[in-house]
Amino acid sequence: MISKSDYMLFLRQPAWLWLKKNDPSKLPPVDAATQAMFDAGHAFEPYVESLFPEGVTLGFSDFDEYRSLPLRTQQALESGAQVVFQPRFEWNGFTCISDIVSVVEGKTVDLYEIKSSTRVKSDHLYDLAFQKTVLEGNGFTVRNVSVIHVNNQYVREGDVNPKELTMFAYVTDEVNEIAVKTPEYMEAAKKAAAQAEMPDPNPKLAKLGSRSEWMKVYENIFPPEPMVWPADTRAEINKQEIERFLGELQYPLYFFDYETMQGLVPYFDGQRPYQQVPFQYSLHIIREPGGEVEHREYLHRENTNPAPDLAKQLVEDMGDSGSIITWNMRFEKSVNEELGRMYPEYAKQIKAINERVVDLMIPFKTKWYDDPRCEGSASIKKVLPVVCPELSYKDLGIQDGNSAQRLWMEAVLDETRADQKDQILADLTEYCKMDTWAMVRIWQELLIKIKIETK
Repeated sequence: MISKSDYMLFLRQPAWLWLKKNDPSKLPPVDAATQAMFDAGHAFEPYVESLFPEGVTLGFSDFDEYRSLPLRTQQALESGAQVVFQPRFEWNGFTCISDIVSVVEGKTVDLYEIKSSTRVKSDHLYDLAFQKTVLEGNGFTVRNVSVIHVNNQYVREGDVNPKELTMFAYVTDEVNEIAVKTPEYMEAAKKAAAQAEMPDPNPKLAKLGSRSEWMKVYENIFPPEPMVWPADTRAEINKQEIERFLGELQYPLYFFDYETMQGLVPYFDGQRPYQQVPFQYSLHIIREPGGEVEHREYLHRENTNPAPDLAKQLVEDMGDSGSIITWNMRFEKSVNEELGRMYPEYAKQIKAINERVVDLMIPFKTKWYDDPRCEGSASIKKVLPVVCPELSYKDLGIQDGNSAQRLWMEAVLDETRADQKDQILADLTEYCKMDTWAMVRIWQELLIKIKIETK
């Protein structure tokens, strides 16, 4: 049986479907960040379903309930249910679970797909075309097809308003156009799953924007050889541009980094879906040339809105002069802009802070400092081990921003890791501190390189 998710794997990369059906041990396990994304999508569903008060919930919680779902779907529709959540249909070796099927009259239905994205994506249309084909194989006529997605302009005030949180996108024409070829694609998927050998796994064949995700599978099957650089590998340095860039920095220097949270459903008033809301920052300060390095920080520890207290301390810690040094400044500046919008009492100070922001990534992004060992990337995770090999994130309890966000939310807001809260907060402190200390060290190394080059 080829399910809807199987079919979508085939469209993305046929080898993906083949592995799932024939050699699933080669597929990497779902990581915590991906699982958190799935969980957020599931949390969105009740808000959408509340817009259909007459709906009958089917679904399943174990394999026996999954197997019985087509029969239960048939029974619900025959008993006169007008709207069914999570019905399952089978046809010709294919099966799908639809999010919402609404009966118009007789066997004419409207089909709705719930998506946690903020817009309709191309893979949503292929997903719905598969469902339409299976339903039509069961004798239904699909009248209208819609994607119900997140309205990212919704601002929470009080209880969540499902009507304002959601948006309906009518995609009937687009789905009907794709559905013309869908039976052909479905048969191709069935053949790919059954063939003796894995289809060509070349990442260049990945479609529907899935290349980066498929690369995780590909590299799990074919681990890349570690790159070994010759001992005499050196960076090419444009000393004039770097010297000019560093010379424009004004003391005090503030090396600054945020950690942020985001939720599909806003946790607090004044916030939008997927808005990046800061809960932590780290700040290393050098007040004068040759001065000592100071450290300040903020980490929100309570299950309350972190933004107002953080904003208050931020404007105090930043002073009113000096360069604020970030890595990829667009992110920090956008978070600041949102803080100013939410808290007008700080808007003037935050606007002034943004006017002082400088991006330390620029010398690496523009190739003024070009080291092949960075592998063409200006990410601090690539630059740091090359420029400052004595520093590493590998020994930290938290090693990336996605984990920082997820673990803070689970420990502080969702309280699903309440027993680990103290350790998670300690790990967050060390992680965010490392981000700004890394910038200090890279800045120091650039100064050293320029002096050496100048001599």
